[in-house]
Amino acid sequence: MPHFIIQQNESGIWFYELVSEEGSVLLTGTKHDFKQSCLGEILSVRMNGVYAESYELRVSPSKDYFFILRSMGSEKVIGVSEMYSHPEGCEKAITQIKKYVEKAKVK
Repeated sequence: MPHFIIQQNESGIWFYELVSEEGSVLLTGTKHDFKQSCLGEILSVRMNGVYAESYELRVSPSKDYFFILRSMGSEKVIGVSEMYSHPEGCEKAITQIKKYVEKAKVK
C-alpha cells in the first residue's frame, strides 16, 4: 500500500513523498520550515486526494507529463507528481492516489 515518508533536507526544510507499493514516488509535497506544517499538508492531501477535480494535468517545457494536486478550498498546490513520458502514467498514479490516500500511513 502507498505510504507517506516525511523527510528533512540538508537545509532543514521538511517535505513529504507519497510512495507507491513498488517504491516509486507518486507525489511530493511543498517545502515547509516545520515538520508540523508538513503533517498538516499530508492531512490536506488525504482530504483532497480522493477527488478527481483536485488534480490538474500539465505538460513541462520538455514535453513530459505531470500533475499537481490542489487543495479545493484555497486552490493551493499541495503536491506535484514525478514526470511521465505519457499522460497514461499520470492517470495511473492519480488512480493509485485516489484509491489509497485516505489509508496511507506516515512512516
